[in-house]
Formats: sequence, C-alpha cells, structure tokens
Amino acid sequence: MTDLDEMFLTAAETERKLPLAIVKKKLSSWPEYVQEWSAYGYSDFAPKLPKPTPAEISQYDKVLCLGIDKMNSDDRRLVWAVAQSAAFRERGPQWNRLARIQGLADGRQIKRRYFDALIRLHYKLKAEDDDELLAKIF
Repeated sequence: MTDLDEMFLTAAETERKLPLAIVKKKLSSWPEYVQEWSAYGYSDFAPKLPKPTPAEISQYDKVLCLGIDKMNSDDRRLVWAVAQSAAFRERGPQWNRLARIQGLADGRQIKRRYFDALIRLHYKLKAEDDDELLAKIF
C-alpha cells in the first residue's frame, strides 16, 4: 500500500512538471516595473521546476490509467487531491485544508478515507491477480 501511495505522489509531482496546457500569448506591451533608483534587480529569482523525464511521463500515464480503470470517481478525486496537496512538500499532504474543502471537521477523516481508498485499490488489484500489471508499475 505504501508503494501505491508513493506512486500517486510521484505522479502528482510529474504532473506539476509538465508544461501548461494553454500557453499564454505574448502581448505587445511593456512589463510593469518599479520606478525607483533601486529598481534594477528588484525581483527575486524564482527557479522553475525541471522538465519530467520520459520514464516519469510513462509512469504518470500508467498511474492515470490505473486510477481510471480500477477506482471509482470519489476515490479517484480524493487520491488525486491528496497527491496534489503533497506534491513538492516535505511535510506531506495538508489534511486539515483538504478536510475543510470537503466540508469535514477534522483532517483525520480525510486521512482515513484516503488510506481506505488505497486499501480498496490494493485489494482490487490483488483480487484480479494483476501481478503482471503491478510488476510493470513498480
């Protein structure tokens, strides 16, 4: 089950690394800038995320297909919300924030539902005897 958890978390990080679906158009106007004597270099450098490797994209595609084929829509939404919440975050998902979005009182409820969804997925895969699929994914 921890392998499924890691798999969804890395897929969420890969999704964040992908380029945007809609590219912003370039306009013919001057950018906004501060008009002071110390205006040169006023903005801090913000590094971009690295581009995903082909192996990460392949793994991402497998995880998407696994979620679509083997999970119901409520479990899939919950798992992706938790994975997106934990992407590039050392402390893990923001359980309380996810609980407020769902209209629940406590983050422990979301955490329990998340692990229940992963357990259901694990037993579905085990019941269907998808050892070949699991070997390909892991």
